[in-house]
Amino acid sequence: MARHHVVRTRKGLRYASPDLLLDLYIPDIPAPAGVPVVLYLHGGAWLIGSREDHLDRLVRLAEHGIAVASADYRFANAAAFPAQLHDAQAAVRWLRREGQAHGLATERIGVWGASAGAHIAAHLALAVDGPESSVQAMVGYFGSYDLTARAADARPDPALPVPHEVRTAVWPTGLPHPPSARLRHALLAGVPEAELTEDHFRALSPVTHVHSESPPMMLLHGTGDAITSAQQSRWLAEAVRAAGGQARTLLLDGANHEDPVFDEHETIAAVAEFFTGHLRGSEMNRTST
Repeated sequence: MARHHVVRTRKGLRYASPDLLLDLYIPDIPAPAGVPVVLYLHGGAWLIGSREDHLDRLVRLAEHGIAVASADYRFANAAAFPAQLHDAQAAVRWLRREGQAHGLATERIGVWGASAGAHIAAHLALAVDGPESSVQAMVGYFGSYDLTARAADARPDPALPVPHEVRTAVWPTGLPHPPSARLRHALLAGVPEAELTEDHFRALSPVTHVHSESPPMMLLHGTGDAITSAQQSRWLAEAVRAAGGQARTLLLDGANHEDPVFDEHETIAAVAEFFTGHLRGSEMNRTST
C-alpha cells in the first residue's frame, strides 16, 4: 500500500471538559461514506507525553488512508485509573458525535496506542460500557498488559540499552527522576505504594479483563525492548485467543522501546492494512507468532 495521500490537520479540538484536546490527521481522499478513523493514545508511563508526540507516526498512517485522532488524557499524578480509560471513551464518543462533520466514518472506530497508551488502548478495546464508546479494532505498540506478579517473570534483559527518549524524559515536579515502576503503578491505582495489592494490579491489567467479545487486536513489540518485555504482548494475544477472540503479535527482531522501526513504511503499512480491513468490516485470518 503506497503512501501518497495529502494529509489535512485539525488541531486543538476539545473533546471533553475542561481542557482535553485532540488533533485530527485526515487523508484528503474521496470517501463518500467517510474515511476510516483511529484514536491514538501516546506513551509516557502514564505521567508525561503529548498528543503531538511522534508526529511522523500519525501522519504516515493518515498518508495510508486512515485518519488519526491523537488525544491527550489525564495523567496518573492528577487522576487515578480509570480516569485515563474514561478520557479515551470520551474521545471515541466525540468522534462518533462530531466525526462526520470532518469527513470521518464513525460506525467502526479503531484505537492505537504506544507504551502506556497501548495499555489504555487495550482497556478501551476490552471495555463493555456500550456501543457509543466501543472500538472495533486495536493496535498496540510495546504495551504493558499484565501488571500482576507474573510480570516479574518477564523483566527485560538489564543489559539492553535504555532508549534516549526514556533516558532524557522530564518527569513531573515532585517525583523522583525517574519514578520507579512501583510508584507509577501506585499513582495509577490511586493508593500509596505501601498499600498496593495484587487486586490493584489485577484491576490495572488488561489481560485480566479479556472476554469472548474482544475486538481484533494486533500487538507489535520489539524483541530488544529494554523497558517492556515482548512477553507482555504474547500474553495478551494468548488470552484473547483463549477467550475466542482474534489477536496476533508482530515481533520486530532486535527493536527497542520506541525504536524508529515502528514508524518505518513497512510497519505502518501493516498497521494500515489491519485497520483498513477491520474498520471496513472484512475478517482477519487467525494468525499469531
